[in-house]
Amino acid sequence: MESVQGGVTAPIGFAASGVSCGIKRRGKDLALIVSNRPAAVAGTLTTNRLRAPCVDWAEKILRLGKARAIVANSGNANCCTGVRGERDCRSMAEWTAGALGIPAQEVLVASTGVIGQPLPMEKLREGIRAARVQLTRTGSHSAAEAILTTDTSPKEIAVHWKIGGGVAMVGGIAKGSGMIAPNMATMLAFLTTDLQADAGLLREVLREVVPDTFNAITVDGEMSTNDMVLLMANGGTGLPPLKRGTKVHRDFLEAVRTVCRHLAREIVRDGEGVTRIFTVRVTGAAGRAEALKVARQVANSLLVKTMVAGRDPNWGRIAAAAGASGVLLRPERLTIRLGKKIVFQKGEPVRLSRAILLQQVDHPEVRIELDLGRGKAEASLLSGDLTEGYVKINAKYTT
Repeated sequence: MESVQGGVTAPIGFAASGVSCGIKRRGKDLALIVSNRPAAVAGTLTTNRLRAPCVDWAEKILRLGKARAIVANSGNANCCTGVRGERDCRSMAEWTAGALGIPAQEVLVASTGVIGQPLPMEKLREGIRAARVQLTRTGSHSAAEAILTTDTSPKEIAVHWKIGGGVAMVGGIAKGSGMIAPNMATMLAFLTTDLQADAGLLREVLREVVPDTFNAITVDGEMSTNDMVLLMANGGTGLPPLKRGTKVHRDFLEAVRTVCRHLAREIVRDGEGVTRIFTVRVTGAAGRAEALKVARQVANSLLVKTMVAGRDPNWGRIAAAAGASGVLLRPERLTIRLGKKIVFQKGEPVRLSRAILLQQVDHPEVRIELDLGRGKAEASLLSGDLTEGYVKINAKYTT
């Protein structure tokens, strides 16, 4: 399996574009992704109870399991905008459908940006027309640029591998920088493949992959109202439909995992104000849910984040965060490792020189490990540090 250029349009039969229609002060703000044939679709959606109309619209389409296009705008979340917001979301789908000559029920809508402001619909109407004209088989990068908000760079990847007498591909783009603490969802991620698969199989693949990729990251502990991951399969290779349990199925699963893992890591690396990232691995838990609970508490801890930002080997911050998780920890069973060194074990601190401790945190990516001594389950989360940059970005987000 190898990485290739092309992102979301690398798979056969997909085209994309990204244009500027004036929602944002500058830059592209409307993306369009289209399959040239009917495609099966599956997705995961935000569990935020106050969600945008585009999430409700996507939920209806995902039940049907078929789609031809995704239209996504940035700069405006179209959330908490009442009845008008619902109407505007439907209009985006209908205008896109009209431009493409397909049913509105085959157009998925995504929005991201400021909450509580109505969409500038006339600008969007013109933007959709322009995006339709500019659709191209090399348009993935433009689409990736058009869905960005506070991101500093587009995020895209594609992989291919030999299958039978041909080649199969999985591609994807994503956006995300702040409000990153997903649960059965992510910020925005759009995935495509030219293999043929039914919607049920795609749902199973996402259920397998998302928990350890997009749901295993955090930047600030904040969950968005608009998060979604969408996966479309259009059968462009002409190969037979995927069958569960076959090698092709396993290869496809690994390809989707590779794409999602890459995009998830890029989201954390590009987190608002993030200068360094860190992994929290929890082992020895009584169950996976318990391991995740401790990992999230540590990964979202402001004190742990600032510790990483300042290259301060103050592992007591890690211990305090783990203890605040609610899991019944016993100090004599807890082991904490910072970088390559054990710093706490059997209820006692391990004697290490300051110089050695500093070496453990003086890296672009810091590793934190906790063994709870309660069982055999484990979980990992990827997080970013907390710097003044995060405050500056979010203090001026709407001004």
